[in-house]
Amino acid sequence: MKQHITPEDLLKLNSSQVLNLRDMWMPKPNTMAMARICKDVINDEYETIVFVIGEVIVQEDSTRLILKSLNPSGDTGIAEDDMELPEDDDDDEEFFFEYSGPDQYFSKDDCLPVLNIGQIIEMLSRVKYGQDGFSIFIPPAKRLVGDRGCRVVNGNEMEFEEEELCDALWNALVEFL
Repeated sequence: MKQHITPEDLLKLNSSQVLNLRDMWMPKPNTMAMARICKDVINDEYETIVFVIGEVIVQEDSTRLILKSLNPSGDTGIAEDDMELPEDDDDDEEFFFEYSGPDQYFSKDDCLPVLNIGQIIEMLSRVKYGQDGFSIFIPPAKRLVGDRGCRVVNGNEMEFEEEELCDALWNALVEFL
């Protein structure tokens, strides 16, 4: 069973939906987030980084939140023995700079939450998805011919159906972003 939305789900949001999701999101330690980091400005290339939030820092004299990755500082995952240093034998040889990852700190304004099922349900409750509540239907493990997938239905009979519960909940939330 799929537990979290994917970065691809987040990349499908339009700019208005991104802003609304970011406004609704209150980051907490030990939850997942996604940041888009520019790899190449000229070619407009970005890398998607998914990380676990280790700490939420409020800047002094500011309302801006900084998210610190849970990874230990300075841990690049590359052993020193595997690193090759360029030789200085030939001064005419062209040197290519390799991309190195960003620091361990990200602005909340540059991140989006990688929500799990419980977080999506919590956000649906906040946006009043179904003033009288909403129902979640999960099909039995042994499906019969004609059985439907996971469904999320509100009082207005607005219905979202997917094979995965996480996807059905996400589609309902995106509708209200």
